[in-house]
Amino acid sequence: MAEKETVSTLDTNQIATTDVAGPPTTPNPQGAQPAPGSPLPDQLYTPQGPNPKGTNPEIGQEMAQEAEDKGEKAPGVEAEQVVWEARYSMKNFIGRLVFRALLTLAWIVLAVYTWGEGHPNVAFLTIILGIVLVVLWILLVYRILLARYGHYYRLTNRRLFVSTGLMRRRRDQMELLRIKDVFTRQTLIDRWLSLGTVVVVSSEPSLPTFYLAGVDDPKRVMDLVWHCARAEREGKTVQLENM
Repeated sequence: MAEKETVSTLDTNQIATTDVAGPPTTPNPQGAQPAPGSPLPDQLYTPQGPNPKGTNPEIGQEMAQEAEDKGEKAPGVEAEQVVWEARYSMKNFIGRLVFRALLTLAWIVLAVYTWGEGHPNVAFLTIILGIVLVVLWILLVYRILLARYGHYYRLTNRRLFVSTGLMRRRRDQMELLRIKDVFTRQTLIDRWLSLGTVVVVSSEPSLPTFYLAGVDDPKRVMDLVWHCARAEREGKTVQLENM
């Protein structure tokens, strides 16, 4: 049984008036077909998507520092700071680790019964089960490495980054000005473990949805994303009104 917890949707009209990165976009009407390249509901990430260069906040800080040294302004890169960073949480594997630990303990008991107490008639079965157990552990370790080091999330006061891939890394970014809605997805077990997926919906047609899967304390992350997006939007509104 899954739970969807949502916060107040950001005002898309204000986003359209304050977005300085491009022309305003309107959300798709109810029941409309997704735009080409958009992720399907059950798809974590699209095969293609933006992979811009220079999407690290550190690079923006270096550009701002270089411009300051020259006595110039660097629009769009000033004052970008990291608010939150995380990887796929190890708590997502607690159940599988416990299950394999119990299987290992049961196999040890069987091995003692087979060779320790002298029952060679079940030796073949014990060996087969041991091989299966080793394969299960190898697959679990592989999945842990793939999830833990193949998912990296970073939130700044201006952008949200999602990096995926272990051997071939892909990094996508979403401007906070374009965020329309943020909500969480949790199962009953996820709520017990304080785990879940944070879903971020934007007005960007090429990649309208970001999935922050397997994060700790998803409610807190949802609030962070929403408040940073609200602050960035209101900051841009103040700047435009002063021009």
